[in-house]
Amino acid sequence: MGLQLRVNSVGAMSSMCKTVTGNFAKVIHGLNANQLTDQVIQRSKRMILDTLGVGLLGTSTEVCHKVAQYSKIYSSDLSSTIWGHLDFRLPPLYAAFVNGVAVHSMDFDDTWHPATHPSGAVLPALIALSEAFPQKKKISGLDLLLAFNVGIEVQGRLLHFSREARNIPRRFHPPAVVGTMGSAAACAKLLALDQLECKNALAIAASYAGAPLANAATQIKPLHVGNAAKHGLEAACLALQGLQGNKQILDMESGMGAFYTDYNPETLPTLQSYPWLLDQQDVAIKRFPAHLATHWVADAASSVRRKLMEGSESLLPLDKIEKVILKVPEVKYVNRPSPASEHEARHSFQFVACSALLDGSMSVQSFASENVHRPALRELLCKTQLEHPPDNTPSFDSLYCEVSATLRDGSTISDRCTTFYGHWRKPLKKEDLEKKFQSNALSILPAEAIKGIIETVYNLEKVEDCSVLSTFLSGQSARVLPEKLRFL
Repeated sequence: MGLQLRVNSVGAMSSMCKTVTGNFAKVIHGLNANQLTDQVIQRSKRMILDTLGVGLLGTSTEVCHKVAQYSKIYSSDLSSTIWGHLDFRLPPLYAAFVNGVAVHSMDFDDTWHPATHPSGAVLPALIALSEAFPQKKKISGLDLLLAFNVGIEVQGRLLHFSREARNIPRRFHPPAVVGTMGSAAACAKLLALDQLECKNALAIAASYAGAPLANAATQIKPLHVGNAAKHGLEAACLALQGLQGNKQILDMESGMGAFYTDYNPETLPTLQSYPWLLDQQDVAIKRFPAHLATHWVADAASSVRRKLMEGSESLLPLDKIEKVILKVPEVKYVNRPSPASEHEARHSFQFVACSALLDGSMSVQSFASENVHRPALRELLCKTQLEHPPDNTPSFDSLYCEVSATLRDGSTISDRCTTFYGHWRKPLKKEDLEKKFQSNALSILPAEAIKGIIETVYNLEKVEDCSVLSTFLSGQSARVLPEKLRFL
């Protein structure tokens, strides 16, 4: 992958922006760092810190080990960091792939509305790409923030072209569709592609897009995010080399419209005073690694447990529970009455409810094999039923969960959650976000590197050379890179 930076060509066709695709290309090319609002910068830094943390933790998973081992067959003169490894590097495309898989390997990454995991498809590609630039061309933290937000913005705008996309998906996994497009847009921005090249990057990315939701709750689902990161980066690099595609890929029913039955594209707002979607809609940041819809269940079930245990310090009285009813939206791939693996457990309303009833809370360890298969949990699962009230729509913006435990004496204890802690309406406090990051990174990196990542992300708009992030992500401490720690 040769990254030869050059001066942008001028004299583009006057008809460039008469299509939605051309309009997107103009916005991708034209947005600049001065247009980033303070709120967008702060929210995106939280997303970046959280994504790095879940990605570091994800490097310890079986699926990440498998894709890393596979990717070792590739080599090139250019290489980028594999997070959490001091002596393991891969070509940028495969670094983006492995690190993207790591981010989603436990379903611990951020979630947006309309539904997608926005950061995991973009950040690994940008960090891998930033390491591939010539040393004389430093990529600043502000460059990274701008490209990251362009990638997030493109995903959000595409999702808003479909009402179908506003609900929890049924056919395609969104990161494999819009994440691929967002990664291409972000990488196109970092490569300073001109408008025609941006159009081609989107066209190339669209031919890489899409993955069926049937692979949810398996080891394959994390590959959707890894592939989105890799393919978006590849699309931008191929566009840089002059590869051409359909110049109306976002306008056509047979283009992006192929993924949504009600696709209705529109042009973006003008570049002057551009309104970022991230300004209007924050992301949800998870407290435990499972499908976002289960987080409502966990909070409601934990509350029911507290009521059941009032005045008692003993174990949950399983023998007194007749049945457990969960009132949740109908989401078929999160309806798993008897999950057999950690991946199925992460996509099971029933498992998360029963775990929270037994333990009072959810954590990374909730999905360890010994907890997934423990007899007490299996007993409680057999007593658990789902109901789907017609007013409980499958939207992350409006769904609720009600948990009711009926006891053998006929009494019922219930609680309802309409907004869990970590949802965009009730965002994690800064100290809790930091605790999550530190907890995720602690088993992977030394304390000095963890501290260095936090400091770098919080000051990202002032960082002269964002490759310092990769250095910390490999596990090196601040003492070995004083020349990279300069702030603007």
